[in-house]
Amino acid sequence: MKDLRKDFEYSSQSFKMSEGHEKKFEKKLESHFGKTPKQDYSIILKMVAVAVIAVLSTVFVLNQDFINTSDNPENQVIEAKKIGLGDISPELKTVENYYLTSIKLELATLETTEAHDAMVNSYLEELKNINKAYDDLEKDLNEYGITEEIINAMIDNLQLRLELLQDLKQKLNNLNQKQNEDQNPVYQI
Repeated sequence: MKDLRKDFEYSSQSFKMSEGHEKKFEKKLESHFGKTPKQDYSIILKMVAVAVIAVLSTVFVLNQDFINTSDNPENQVIEAKKIGLGDISPELKTVENYYLTSIKLELATLETTEAHDAMVNSYLEELKNINKAYDDLEKDLNEYGITEEIINAMIDNLQLRLELLQDLKQKLNNLNQKQNEDQNPVYQI
């Protein structure tokens, strides 16, 4: 291999750039790429301002809540969230929604006449009592906790309401059919 260092002349003098070389170089860069943009600190300042406002508002809200609860001993009692049948599990929510939707449908499609108002009102009064019993079962569920007996009683209550409305509808249909037969008798030979 050949040693290439011998072929070049090395001198001990250092290389110097011409005067104004940096300025000429910067001008060429600016002409080619354009001026360099200044740092935009407005976005950073806005983010800091939002963070400060969020922290201060959180401290204010927590401080107000602390003051309100410490001033009134009545407010210190934590009110428990009331749970219903649908809050226990997704399956029970589906069951409850099915029965409540069916009950609402039966009520919405209930056709009555003035002649049957007394019977309809007695059924609706019974339905009102059954609804009150359901509310009592819901209170028991919240007071005593989730038990199989309470859950079964609540489902039975929903079934009873639906059956009561279906029974009322069937009786009204039978009475209307009998009334139509009495008005339009059919003769057989």
